[in-house]
Amino acid sequence: MAPMISSFIPFPPVSWWAYALQAGSVTFDAAEHYQKMSYRNRYYLAAPEGKLLMSLPLDRGRNQRIAVQEVQISDRTNWQDNHWKTIVSLYGNAPFFEHFEYRIRPAFEAPAGQLADWNRNSIILVDQLLGLGLQLATTTIYQHTYAGQTDLRTALLPQQALLSDMPPYYQVFADRCGFQPDCSILDLLFNEGPHARTYLKALPLENKA
Repeated sequence: MAPMISSFIPFPPVSWWAYALQAGSVTFDAAEHYQKMSYRNRYYLAAPEGKLLMSLPLDRGRNQRIAVQEVQISDRTNWQDNHWKTIVSLYGNAPFFEHFEYRIRPAFEAPAGQLADWNRNSIILVDQLLGLGLQLATTTIYQHTYAGQTDLRTALLPQQALLSDMPPYYQVFADRCGFQPDCSILDLLFNEGPHARTYLKALPLENKA
């Protein structure tokens, strides 16, 4: 598969990782404008009532037309502590939570600054935990199109599924609300552990070039 172009996303959804793994390399666009109602400051967890939105608060709010590399995470609320408490509540009984907890918890304890940095660090962390060996790069020059490359900057949206068919894997609350597809990679990681890599490699992908 062709190299991939992506926005900076916090703990991206499962579909993002399937494309990244098959591409082998990802270039992040730090020059694109921040887009509200996108994955750029949100991720989703599987909860008893269905998908639960986890949002990173931004300094000056969401309505800002500036480059992503300039967007700052707000420190006015204790959002990291709230996010981690929610993760523990949802995944404390997941099969691999204790296996990964000590590696992931520090991401929610260290001071947060720029949105792009926090998002990129979350991706590097998961890449290391799963041993994917992705080649990661960043561009600070905006291009509208990248010929022959898989571009997920606008293709990956919370409002529509990137993959039309995602086989179910074990989820803690599936007996209550059914399988919730394309949650954050955290969901797959805590529930399937090292098997997550095998699952990602087996997902059928659609051409987004």
